[in-house]
Amino acid sequence: MPRFNQTGCVYHKRGAVAIFTVAILAVLIGFAALTIDVGHLYAVRLDLQNSADAASLSGASALAGEKMLQLRKGGNVSLSEVYSEVFERASTIAYEHASMGASGTVVTAPDVIFGRIDLNSATSPIDTSVSPDQYNAVQVITRREQGSSNGPIEFFFAPIFGKHKGESSASATAAFDDRVSGFEPGVGDLWPLTMSLAAYEAGVEAGIDLYDYDGNTDNVYSGEDGVPEVNMYPENLAPGNFGLLNIGVGNQGVPNIAAHIEDGVPPEHLENEIGTTEMTFYDANGDPVNYYITGNPGLKAALEGSLQSRIGDIVAIPIHDSVSGTGANATYQIVGFRFARVMDAKLQGSPESRGVWMQPVTYTGPGLIFNPNAPSSGGMAGRIVLVR
Repeated sequence: MPRFNQTGCVYHKRGAVAIFTVAILAVLIGFAALTIDVGHLYAVRLDLQNSADAASLSGASALAGEKMLQLRKGGNVSLSEVYSEVFERASTIAYEHASMGASGTVVTAPDVIFGRIDLNSATSPIDTSVSPDQYNAVQVITRREQGSSNGPIEFFFAPIFGKHKGESSASATAAFDDRVSGFEPGVGDLWPLTMSLAAYEAGVEAGIDLYDYDGNTDNVYSGEDGVPEVNMYPENLAPGNFGLLNIGVGNQGVPNIAAHIEDGVPPEHLENEIGTTEMTFYDANGDPVNYYITGNPGLKAALEGSLQSRIGDIVAIPIHDSVSGTGANATYQIVGFRFARVMDAKLQGSPESRGVWMQPVTYTGPGLIFNPNAPSSGGMAGRIVLVR
């Protein structure tokens, strides 16, 4: 029989509580579903960001490659060839980063943008209208969207409410920062051989490709590899374009020079010469700094073995723009440095067969000193950094 309260009405408290409980459970389940699917969206967004970060850094590493160096120096390389390398590196790394529900993250050509940014402005857009040799940045966009190669994000509980799929994307930009102000030989490998800036640039732009470097075996062979060499001992240029520097030990004999060639100039010798263990060519304001170091023009045949022992290695070459004096009284004005791989050395035989052949490289190794106020190195040295 139904129960009555004091007013004679049927007592429905238990039924009301049951209905209220069901309503609350529905709301709680809805919030739980929302929480899980929103959390799922957030996790996928993090996966996409990690993929974009890694892909942009990998793509930007091509900016320190041989093809980009040739493009900067007017070589027989097109922008499309460099972009192909950028895209291949970016897309390969992107696919190694999966997001939930996808085996790997696919990026397409429109998702990899190649151009130039202002390194002093973190929010500057990528400019593709400048000369390609000025390109310094790669942006990668990763997507989980309807119609994208990766597809949308499948929800777990939202379909209860009629929402089956969601979308998300991420973007990252990496750049080649070449605002290099100096070099620390205690970390990198500084050579005691100097070359004139004019001769170096002439060699880079109009050198002859005589040697092939195999990065897989770290060996050098005769033949072309698409990168011309600079000859540090050209017989037809005026005396003084080449010199053996006396760094920290006075007028060096063959043993000291050989040691500096084989092992690099030690920090203590550089400090003896210039008062510091770093060669900084731009001060805090970006103003140029020069060094004056004595030396001797020409080469000594007894150094051939030491030079050949470094074949395949990358070294830092001090660059001068002027020289005063002659012979043992020569003084070189050192204005910077360039990096190159040692390809061959011949100091004996007929004059036309002699030379020290160096292959210019874009250097990203240890020892570089950076300064946001320093000018561009022209792509000759720098680091790959994640900008945003």
